[in-house]
Amino acid sequence: SYHCLFGVLVSMLTNAPDSASTADKSGFLQVVNRICFDEKDQNKNQKHGFRESENEREQNAHTVRKYCTTSTVSPDITHATECLITFASTRLLRSPICSPQLGFQDRKLDRACDMLYEICSAQGYKNMVKSVPHAVRDLHAVYVTLISLDGSPQTKRWRTHYLLLLWLGVLLLNPFDMNSLVDDGTTLVAGIVQCCTEALNEPGPSRQAAAFCISTTLTRQDVSIHFMVDLVHQISSLLADLGSLESQAPFAAMGAVQALAAIYKRGDRTLLQKLADRVFEAVRPCLLDAKYGTIRILKHFVIKLVARLGIAVLKPRNASWCYTRGKRTLMMDGFESCYEVSDADEETGQRASVGVEDERFKHIVESAVGVLLQATCDSETKIRWSAAKGIARIASRLPRGLADDIVKNILSIFTDPGSHHNDNAWHGSCLALAELGRLGILLPKRLPESLSALEVALRYEVRHGSRSVGANVRDAACYVAWAFARAYPPCVLGLYLPALIEKILMTAVFDREVHVRRAAGAALQENIGRQGIQAFGSIGIKLTQTLSFSALGSCERAYIEMTPVIAKMGYWEAAFAKLLRELVGHWDTRIRILSAKSLYALVNIVNDRSLLQDIARRASLVLAPLASGSRDLAFRHGALLALAHVMRALRTFDDNYLSAQLSTVVPSLESSRLYRGRDGDLVRIAACSFIAALASCSCPLNAPTQLRLLGSLDDSSGHALETVRAAAATAVRVLSMSYFGVVAYTNGAFNEPDEVLLSQTVFKYLDIVRKGTTASLARGSCNCLGALPAWLVVRDKSTLDVVFETLIVRAWRFNMVAGEKDAETRRGALVALKEIVTIIDSRHLIRKRALKLHASFVHNAARDFGLDKRGDVGSWCRICGLKAAVSLASVINPQCNLTSTSCKSRIVPCLLTRAARITADCGCVNFVLARPFLHVDSIFSWGARESQELCCSLLRHLSEKLDTVRKISLQLLPMLFKRAPAVPMRNEIEVRLFANGKSTELPSRLCTCLQLKGAYHSAILSGLIQSAGSRDSKMGSLFRHALVHHAMTEAKTQDNSDTSYLARSFVLKTRTLGSRVSKAPSVEERSRMHLPLLRCLTALIEAGALNPIFQTASRVHSDPNALGLDLVISLTLLASYQHSSDVKKICAAVDALLAYLSAAAVSAPVLAHRSLATLLQCLHSPYPRTRAYIAEQLYARLVELSMVRDCFVGMGPLSAAQELLCDINWGAEVNMKFFDDVIFRLCHILMIEKGHIQSQEAPPKVNHPECDELESYAYLVRVAGY
Repeated sequence: SYHCLFGVLVSMLTNAPDSASTADKSGFLQVVNRICFDEKDQNKNQKHGFRESENEREQNAHTVRKYCTTSTVSPDITHATECLITFASTRLLRSPICSPQLGFQDRKLDRACDMLYEICSAQGYKNMVKSVPHAVRDLHAVYVTLISLDGSPQTKRWRTHYLLLLWLGVLLLNPFDMNSLVDDGTTLVAGIVQCCTEALNEPGPSRQAAAFCISTTLTRQDVSIHFMVDLVHQISSLLADLGSLESQAPFAAMGAVQALAAIYKRGDRTLLQKLADRVFEAVRPCLLDAKYGTIRILKHFVIKLVARLGIAVLKPRNASWCYTRGKRTLMMDGFESCYEVSDADEETGQRASVGVEDERFKHIVESAVGVLLQATCDSETKIRWSAAKGIARIASRLPRGLADDIVKNILSIFTDPGSHHNDNAWHGSCLALAELGRLGILLPKRLPESLSALEVALRYEVRHGSRSVGANVRDAACYVAWAFARAYPPCVLGLYLPALIEKILMTAVFDREVHVRRAAGAALQENIGRQGIQAFGSIGIKLTQTLSFSALGSCERAYIEMTPVIAKMGYWEAAFAKLLRELVGHWDTRIRILSAKSLYALVNIVNDRSLLQDIARRASLVLAPLASGSRDLAFRHGALLALAHVMRALRTFDDNYLSAQLSTVVPSLESSRLYRGRDGDLVRIAACSFIAALASCSCPLNAPTQLRLLGSLDDSSGHALETVRAAAATAVRVLSMSYFGVVAYTNGAFNEPDEVLLSQTVFKYLDIVRKGTTASLARGSCNCLGALPAWLVVRDKSTLDVVFETLIVRAWRFNMVAGEKDAETRRGALVALKEIVTIIDSRHLIRKRALKLHASFVHNAARDFGLDKRGDVGSWCRICGLKAAVSLASVINPQCNLTSTSCKSRIVPCLLTRAARITADCGCVNFVLARPFLHVDSIFSWGARESQELCCSLLRHLSEKLDTVRKISLQLLPMLFKRAPAVPMRNEIEVRLFANGKSTELPSRLCTCLQLKGAYHSAILSGLIQSAGSRDSKMGSLFRHALVHHAMTEAKTQDNSDTSYLARSFVLKTRTLGSRVSKAPSVEERSRMHLPLLRCLTALIEAGALNPIFQTASRVHSDPNALGLDLVISLTLLASYQHSSDVKKICAAVDALLAYLSAAAVSAPVLAHRSLATLLQCLHSPYPRTRAYIAEQLYARLVELSMVRDCFVGMGPLSAAQELLCDINWGAEVNMKFFDDVIFRLCHILMIEKGHIQSQEAPPKVNHPECDELESYAYLVRVAGY
């Protein structure tokens, strides 16, 4: 029973190893169980009228489809199929054929058929029919159920039609006579043919099932041939009427041809020969008229039918001339005996006739061969594949001469220049060549020519614009190599095997497409396994293990990791030649870059000095002309990259002749203006990399050449693209370190650089940075300044001071470059300062310079909140400033960079050796003998104040809303604690932040740091406000919840000092927002904090975290400094700010006032009265959107207050105010005097003095002077530097 089958299914699903996940298996199991075995649940649903919704059906179908697609083993699916089929058999009709139940419906049967169809569509119907039962007792029931279904296969029950047709086709495979199975076999056959004929006209999958069913029916021995004759006549009429306007004609023709093709695949050859002429004449219009070729599916079935026609009229025999492999095993050596075609066999094969039993079939064979050869060049892949298989099968029944003509025709495609750009022809020819080899038609004497074609096909790639075609050709060529490995023994293929393996190996490692690499890997494994261990030895096993399926999935891994491995196995020369001759000029930029990296990996494993020199010569002879003179950008760029990576892998290079030749590559590029054009930036980057490679390997160059290359880098450093500028700065660093540094360091001391070198480097870059003609030049010069060696920057005190001053000015957050703020220039200046601080000696960082740098990093860069259309570009500068500040602290505190992180182990040795030391640079005492390490942390006067300011900045950014800034701050804070021991309250911070900490607890741990008070409290609160006030991230809600929870916890304590301190901080920050004094934060910082601060304040007031500040509200008149009064005054200033046009800010202030009104309604009536007056004042806003929002929110708050006891306003006034607020359209654009009257009525109702309410006018419009139409163009020219 199917209950037992389900038990087997459960065990298979539980224990079978599968690529599908456990959840997919469980879902699949539940769906099958629900359909087949939940009879109680189904009966209950049927009783109460419940029906499975369309969404549930789709969800069940998706679950089954997902599991069947991802599953790699078939027993579990097979048993599930048997379960569903067995269940479906219990739902079939068992009534007589003569009286079917028309309109039959069974939802359980439909559900089972739906799931069976999903399995069939995922696994294929050929696998499905193997699991369908073929018991004779089901034949009658399946047929009756099929003809009883209501509607056509186009209805929602088409899946049931599909499964029943497949099932009926399987049942008709029963070899017993039809009359012994049913009472009237002729009537049953006629009914089945009629049912299938109707289904053949459908456009859906039912057509395929009907073709299978009718093929199994008409190919039975006891079925009359007149049914097939009628089908042939139907095809003729349908193809003749195919050009009519009837939309159903193409589908009917497809179904008829598909059914006939299935019949010729399954039927008896003797019977099919009788209809060969009629069938060929029926499909002849499709072969001659081009209009039929536009219907791709019809043409595919016609090609199948023609191929099977040719096979049917030929004698089925094994030709004596065909190559046969015989019986072999993988363990045999295969070199002792091989079958060869004798001369007698060749002569016999040449003299043999076509091999047809009737001469009238010759034209069918000739036409079929011609059509199939032409179809191998078709644009549809399925048609080419069917044509290739048909050609091979027909050729296996032809004499040797005719079959050899077919082989020649196939091979001619690979040598025909006219077909080189026809990738379809190449692909079809490769498929045909593989099929000919598999069936033994391709004799060993044709192997040299075939292998030559295979070698060309493995490299086939034709560029079409910005893409290429040929991946399918290379994939088919790998299939040819796979087929040859299975067709020929080692004694035949052994002569060509080394070259073949080399080509396949290069394709497996270096091809661009992943499926081609994996196909080549499969062909390589097949050749290694089939050709015997004597052909490869142990290397074959290593190659198979190295080039696995997963290893070839990544292009980067194949190029960079696999190349050195195969090179060590003896394929170094092949890989080097492949990369050098073919891949460095590939059309894809990614492949060119990977090829250069692969060349570096190849050269890097060579240790012989002479071999390295020879490699350099070979690479230079091939790549140097391409790099300097090729007009093709791909070859120029690839050659430059390859040369750079080869020279970098050499490590040392002392060939003067090649050095002179290579030094002219970049000047030749510039003189020929080969940087211009599309993707010229790629050539610039490659040229910079090439110059850096020459310098890294210490290539012997004279001084003029060095300066000439430096000038080329200077030109690239001012490029508009950041990648080009970065590459130029990197090359400047390597060039200056390699050449200028060697000249400067003699006898253990630095020499003074000459004026020419300084004028070409430091002074030149300083001049460009000062002028700031264009933003690109300023950015590039900042990068180059940071890349210079230390001895050039610290030539004397004045030079270092000028460098610092220039870069500090450019790093200022309000600095202008070409009339605009430029974040990239500020970032470049900060990076340059960091690099200079890192490379120079710490004795140059005297107190004056250190304080300037500290102020630039902490007070300037860390507060850069600039915005533009790209977003928060100031975050770039903040990150660079924090990194530079920590680097500065590390450099000027050298005694802190010890292995031990213990505070005692760092300070005690310094106490033992401390002494009063006076530096000549600053002339001040750097050690305070009486109180060491209290305010001074090192001999370079790094004080506790600087450490505290830097720590405050890091803590503030640790609570910022940007993930990148938080991550960097979290990395830098432990470094600061390690390298600057005089950080105040360091132990408390470390305990609160890092003791048993998790990343998810960061908001809560930061809130606990608010208890530190002082500067730390202000800094952390500023960051928390920014994060907690944001509504566009998940972290914002986490920070907001943590801040509210911390404030609520502090408010519940008896000592409200922390709550008062927090409230005082909020009042101060709120007051600062409306301030215009110079001491207030910058405009960008205030604008950035405005909305988050008000949102945080609203959240805290609504949560009741600030309720303690209202407890002293009764003393507001006597205490003008009360926090509640200060807060409402600040909010009043923000909500009624004169001429404010930012609606969001006004609404945020109104929300805070509304929350304040609810919180103070009982405990602080005076403050509540003040906030209500401010809200009525805000109703005077000249903006309709603002008025409507305030009125709506005020009405909601008044409704809430009407339900509060002891409210400062009585129930009567509250109800009257609510009614008045509802009656007025506050969003209407009318005269403001109308709203003034309404607001004064509200004041009278709520007992508010009219003197507190003043009407506001709209902000005056600013009349901008008319601008010249050429002003924008003049500005563009000025910025571009022309």
